[in-house]
Amino acid sequence: MSESARRRSLFWTLAGIFFLAAVLATLAQLVITAAVLRPIEERELRAHAEAAASALARELEGATRAYSDRELDSLFVRWRTRLGDRPPWLMFQRLDGTVRGAPTLRAHWVEPLLPRLDQPIVLRQPPAGTEGPRRLDLLAHSLVRRGDGTLGRMFVLQPARPEGPGGLLTSPATLMSVPLAILFSAFVGLVLVRLLVRRLRALNALAARVAEGDLSARSGDTSGDEIGELAARLDRMTERLEQARDQLKATELQRRQLFADITHELATPLTSIRAHAETLLDPGVPLDAAERTRYVQGVLEEARRLDRLIRDLFELARLEAGATPLVRERLDWVALCRNTIERFEPRFQRAGLELRWGASEREAWLDADGHRMEQVLENLLGNALHYVPAGGHVVVSLTRVALGAPRYRLEVSDDGPGLPDAELPRVFERFYRAADARGSGTAHELGGSGLGLAILREIVERHGGRVEALAVQPKGLRIRVELPAAA
Repeated sequence: MSESARRRSLFWTLAGIFFLAAVLATLAQLVITAAVLRPIEERELRAHAEAAASALARELEGATRAYSDRELDSLFVRWRTRLGDRPPWLMFQRLDGTVRGAPTLRAHWVEPLLPRLDQPIVLRQPPAGTEGPRRLDLLAHSLVRRGDGTLGRMFVLQPARPEGPGGLLTSPATLMSVPLAILFSAFVGLVLVRLLVRRLRALNALAARVAEGDLSARSGDTSGDEIGELAARLDRMTERLEQARDQLKATELQRRQLFADITHELATPLTSIRAHAETLLDPGVPLDAAERTRYVQGVLEEARRLDRLIRDLFELARLEAGATPLVRERLDWVALCRNTIERFEPRFQRAGLELRWGASEREAWLDADGHRMEQVLENLLGNALHYVPAGGHVVVSLTRVALGAPRYRLEVSDDGPGLPDAELPRVFERFYRAADARGSGTAHELGGSGLGLAILREIVERHGGRVEALAVQPKGLRIRVELPAAA
């Protein structure tokens, strides 16, 4: 189902409510008409008809002689005018069964309509093709007497209304209640507009708060219609703005911290170089040839350290910016690790450390940059050289991960001082050094820049892998690198 089909449209909601209001108003109109107005109207109409029938009967009874047909027609016309906007049908049936009425009725269908005086009124359908109403409702009747005798019967009838809802809807009382239905629908519309305005004001208040910098504001509208969808998008926009602001703040803090760290790291070797140079140039400090050579070597070592720091900073910046392209090739990670370990073994022996290599795989093929993969292991081994004291052990292993997507795992474990669990996530930050190493100054003496593991993480992530630091019991550190295997 598409998004537009799932969305509950506000148009259909409003249309449904208005339609429901119209139906309810119509039903209320029918109920009021049928239960209240229609009975009142019928009672008033019948009372009016009975009064007219009685008055006509009295007028015929008071006449000194019987009315002719022409005189009856004139009498009926005059009374119909007096009866108002809806004149009924006035009819007089004589004892002999003849009928006279207004409007003029044709005897061939009126006679079967009106029975004899001793029978009740029965309304029947007129013959096809005749003019006039199809049915007539009896409103009132009255006997016309003169002395002890009966002249006939006076009838007051009206055209029958349609039965069912049609008769109710065409009733004058119903037409009088139409304004009530209009007022009810207008009231429902006013309530709906009020609700819509309230929701729009809530969105306006949200936009005002966001404009003032309050990015924690949310509308909370989950209706799902057009206004609800707009509110949800405003909430998502505000949430993303808040995340962007927090990220910007974090980036700014990192930038300031980076500048402080760079300043500190550059100031340390520069201070040493300046101190050595000032000592060499001070004529008041007596120096023999051996001391002078030692000071010059100190200047050279600090200059080399400064050069390594600048190169590592430049390389990390290029990796983070993606300015250094990866030259991928199909390579055997086992062979590459073995060659790198062979080159580092003499340095580990001079440092009094044991370096062991163990790989459960004979081959581990990757699609990777060989120079960068070599740099990864070099940084790991260099980190172990910096922080593992003499007599320690460093183990390098390479295995294939059995679960999930095919990948290989390189681990470098040592039994050095290790790190507290709280500091493990910070291992790959720029210029981060373990507290013990910072306190003892070991890393400085061995020339570490504090950027090796940060560079390692950037290389691994650009290859689609991941890296993490784990604690080794009872002491030590394990750094794990996982890279996807070649297809």
